Amino acid sequence: MASATLRRVKDRVLARLGLSADAILAFAGLACFLATCLLLGRPLSWAWALLPGLCFALLLEGLEIVDHYGARGFLALGPAGIADVVFRHCRDVLVINGGPLLVWAVAAAVE
Repeated sequence: MASATLRRVKDRVLARLGLSADAILAFAGLACFLATCLLLGRPLSWAWALLPGLCFALLLEGLEIVDHYGARGFLALGPAGIADVVFRHCRDVLVINGGPLLVWAVAAAVE
C-alpha cells in the first residue's frame, strides 16, 4: 500500500510540473537550503544550512529503496548488490545537494 502511494505521488508531481525528475530534485534541494537560511535568519554562507537538505535527500532515497526492494529484499541482495543499489541512489543525493553546495561555496567565497 505504501509503495503504491509513493509511486502515485511521484507520478502526479512529475505530471503536474512538467519537469524532469532531476530538475525537481534540484529545485527541492535549493528550496530546502534557502528556507533553512531564511527561517533561521542566517546568511547563505552558513554551512549548517546544508544539513536539512542532506537529511531530506537521504530520507527520500531510503524510502525509495524500501519502496523498490523492501527491507528484507534489500538485505538479501548481499554486499555487492547493496553497494550497487546505494551507489545508484547516491546520484540523486548529489543532484539534490549540488545546487545548495554551489550556492554555499560562492556565498562563503564572497564573504
